[in-house]
Amino acid sequence: MRKSLASLAICLASLASGLAFSTQVDAAANDPLLAQQWGIFAIGADRVWSVTTGKGVTVAVVDSGSGPHPDLADNLLPGRSFFSSVETQDGNDIDTSGHGSHVAGIIAAAANNGIGGSGVAPNAKILPIKVLDQVGQGDARDVAAGVRFAADNGAKVINLSLGGTTESPSLTQAIQYATDKGALVVAAAGNGGATDAPKWPASLDLTIAVTAVDPSKNVTSFDQRGDYIDIAAPGTGIASTAKGDYVALSGTSMAAGFVAGAAALLFAAEPRITNTQVRDILLRTATDIGEPGRDQTFGFGVINLVAAMAELKRIFPPIAAPQIVAIGRIGEKLVASLENISEVNSVKWFRCDSTGPVAFEVPVDCTAIPRAINSSYTTTQADSRRTIRVGIDYMLAGNKQFAISTAVGPFLPIWQNGSEVKPASSTPLAKLFNSASLGRRTYRVLSGTCRVTGTRLIAPAGPSVCRVRMNIAARAPFPKLTITGDISVQ
Repeated sequence: MRKSLASLAICLASLASGLAFSTQVDAAANDPLLAQQWGIFAIGADRVWSVTTGKGVTVAVVDSGSGPHPDLADNLLPGRSFFSSVETQDGNDIDTSGHGSHVAGIIAAAANNGIGGSGVAPNAKILPIKVLDQVGQGDARDVAAGVRFAADNGAKVINLSLGGTTESPSLTQAIQYATDKGALVVAAAGNGGATDAPKWPASLDLTIAVTAVDPSKNVTSFDQRGDYIDIAAPGTGIASTAKGDYVALSGTSMAAGFVAGAAALLFAAEPRITNTQVRDILLRTATDIGEPGRDQTFGFGVINLVAAMAELKRIFPPIAAPQIVAIGRIGEKLVASLENISEVNSVKWFRCDSTGPVAFEVPVDCTAIPRAINSSYTTTQADSRRTIRVGIDYMLAGNKQFAISTAVGPFLPIWQNGSEVKPASSTPLAKLFNSASLGRRTYRVLSGTCRVTGTRLIAPAGPSVCRVRMNIAARAPFPKLTITGDISVQ
C-alpha cells in the first residue's frame, strides 16, 4: 500500500515584509542577513566556527530538491530525484517548492560571500535528493530509495524534514541501513500541535527527533508532544534560502536543519567519531528547559553547540600529528616536525594523489615511498605533480597510535622564482625561472619590451610588464618542460 509523506513547514513569508528577530548580535561577517539569523547564535554555531565549519562532511537533504540558489551553489553536490520508484538525475533534483532549499540553507549556506546569510556548517556539502513534489507530497518508498542512495554516496548526516502518520517498512529498513553504514539520521518531529499523534519516521528510535522553539526558547503553537521527542532547536521565523531568494519559514523542518548542521560540525571536527557518539553528545549537552530532565515537550532540551564541542574535546583529546612545511618543488628537502611528539617508533613517507587533512589511517590514494623511513625526505621526479605526507607510529599514554600529516604539494618540476626586476636592469634568468631538470634551457619574450640576451633578461628603462617563456629540452627522467610567467618592471 502506498504510504505518503509530506514536508513539515509552515508560515512562508518574505523577508521584504519587515520580519524582526530578537537578536542583538552585530554580525562581523559580510553576509548581510546573518544578524537576522537568530537561530545561528541561539545554538552557538558562530562560537565554534573557529574550530569547525563542516568541511569534508556531506549532508543529504532528502526533500523537495535543493537550489538553484547563489548562496548554496558552492556547497551543492550533483543530486538525484526519486519518483514512482524511478531514479533520475541531470537537473531533476531542482527544488520547485522551496522547502528543500530552505532546509539546505539552514545547514550549509555559504559564509562570507556577501550573499544572504550563513548555514550552521557553512563549509559542509549538501547532497540534494528530491522525493517530494512541488506541493510537498511524496511516497515513502521513494524516500527509502533516497536514504539508501545518500548512505551509499558518503553522507554522514541525512536530514528528513518530512513525515507521515504510518510506518513504512521499506523506509525503516533504509534508515537502519544508513545507520549501519555510519550515517546519523535527523528527522522533524511534526507540526500537528500538542494533541496530534507522533509523526513518523521521527518516532523511530533510529532517528533524532527534533522539535522547535522560538527565540525565547518557548514551545511553539505547532509543536507536537511525546516520548519520541529527542531535542529542540530554533524553528520560528527562520531566514534561509528558497527559490533564489531568502525567506522566513517556521516548522520542525527548520529545527531539524539546525541539528543536521550541528552534527556535520561534530563529524568534521573529529574524524574518529561515530554516528552513535555524535547523537549521544548532542543529546547529553543540550540545555535543559521545561521540566527537569527529559520531557515530552523539549526532549533533552535545546541544542548547545558550545557545550557539545567541549564534550567532544573531552572524549577525544587531541592526537599529535607530524607536520611538514613545503614550497612544492621537485628536489626540495622535506623535514618532518616531530619535536612535540614523544616516543616516536617509526617514520614513513607517502606519495599521494590528492590533498587532505591530518588522518589516523593511511588514505586510500597514498602509497608508501620505498626506503623513505627517516625524518627527512627529498622529493624526486617520481613525486612530480603528486602530494606528500609523512606518517608516524608512536605511543600515547601507553597506547600505540598512528597519525599521518596534512598533504603538502603538489610538487612541480619547473617553477618561477621571481616576478619583479628593476628598470634598465640585467637579471640572470636563473633567478626568475628554475627547474630540477638539467635539460638545455631556452627563453623567449612573448610580450612587453624586455629582451633576452644569452641567459639574462634586459629590462626597459620604464615601468612595464613582460611575459617570458622558458622551455627545457627533454632529459631523463624529465620530459620536455615549459613555463610562462609575467615579470613586472618597476
